[in-house]
Amino acid sequence: MTEKIKSLIQLDSIEPEALKQIYDVASLDIVKKLAIMPDVHTGYDLCIGGVALVEEHISPSFVGYDIGCGMCFVDTGIKAEEIFKTKKDREEIAKEIYKEIPVGKNIRKKPLDYEKFHSASGDSSLEKKVNDKLFHSLGTLGSGNHFIEIGKNLEGNVCVTIHSGSRNIGHTIASYYMKKGRFLPLDSFWGKAYLEDMNFALDYALENRLTMMKIVLKVLGFTEKEIDRIIRKTLINENHNHAVLTDEGVLHRKGATPAEEGQKGIIPANMRDGVYITVGLGNTEFLSSASHGAGRVLSRRKAKELIDIKEFKKVMEMADIVAKVDNSTLDEAPFAYKDINQVIKAQEGVVIKIVDQVRPLINIKG
Repeated sequence: MTEKIKSLIQLDSIEPEALKQIYDVASLDIVKKLAIMPDVHTGYDLCIGGVALVEEHISPSFVGYDIGCGMCFVDTGIKAEEIFKTKKDREEIAKEIYKEIPVGKNIRKKPLDYEKFHSASGDSSLEKKVNDKLFHSLGTLGSGNHFIEIGKNLEGNVCVTIHSGSRNIGHTIASYYMKKGRFLPLDSFWGKAYLEDMNFALDYALENRLTMMKIVLKVLGFTEKEIDRIIRKTLINENHNHAVLTDEGVLHRKGATPAEEGQKGIIPANMRDGVYITVGLGNTEFLSSASHGAGRVLSRRKAKELIDIKEFKKVMEMADIVAKVDNSTLDEAPFAYKDINQVIKAQEGVVIKIVDQVRPLINIKG
C-alpha cells in the first residue's frame, strides 16, 4: 500500500486525521497512485492536497463540493505607484470592489447571461436547482478562503489574483452525484453523466473568475480594450478541484494544482504574504502536481478560538495591507496557515520553480 504513496513531505509530519485519509485511499485496489502535496490537511474524503490516480472510475467525493475551485491571475504591466498614490486610493478601490462584487453568501440581484444547465443525468429537478442559482451567482466571490487580491510583483507591476469556484452550482452537482456512489465506473451511465456535468461546473468556475477579473480591472481604471489585452496576454488559470482523463487512469486533484512541464501556476500564501507564480516541472513521480496554497494548521473553529484579533490586526497593519480584518475573517489570519516558505521549499526544484512573487496591497474576502 505505502509504495503507492509519494509525498513531498514526511508522512509522520502530517496530522493524524489527514494521514488516516491518505492510508484509507491508498488501500483501495482501484487507486493506482497517490501524491501528497506539502499543504496537505484533512478533507472530506480525499485529503486536501491529495492527487489520486484511479483506474477506470471517477469519484465525485474525491473532486469535492466546490468543483472547479481555482485561481486566475493577471499582470497589468502598470506600476503600482501609477494607480495607487496613497493608502486612501487603495481603500477607495477596495470599497468599490465590495460594491461591485457580491461576497460571502450574497449573490447578484440582477442575473448575468450564461448558458443554461442541461444535466447529462436527465434529472429535471437537478437542472432546476442549478439553474435557479446559476445566473445570479456568476461573478460572485463566496466566503472562506476565497479572495480577490491586488498586489505588486517583483517588477513593481499591479497584479490581480482571484480565488473562487463554481459557487452553489458545483456544490449542487457534487451533492447529487455523491449519492450515486463514491466511485462511478467511467463507462457507466452515472460515470459519463458526472463527467459531463463536472465539466460544465469547471467551465462555469472559470467564467465566474473571469467575470470578477474584468470587474476588478475596470474598477482599477482600465478600458475594455485594455482589459481584453491584459487577459489575453497574461492570464494564468488553474483549478484545484477536478478529475482529468489520462492514458494511465482518472487523475483526481483535491486542493492540488496541475504542474505539467512549462505550465504556469499560482500558489497563494495567506492574507499577509501574497502569492507565488510558478512554472511546473512535469514531475510524473508526483503526478505533475503542486500545492494549491500554504495549507491550514488550524481548523476554522480552532482559529477563532486561539487567534488574538489584536495580533491579527497588528500584523496586517505592519504589512500595510488594506483588508477586512475583524472577527469575521479571523479564521483566515496568517497564523491559521502553514509557513509558506517551508511549503515552497518542499516543492522548489522538485515539482515547480518560482518565477515571480506578488506582495499584497489590497485583500478582499467574504
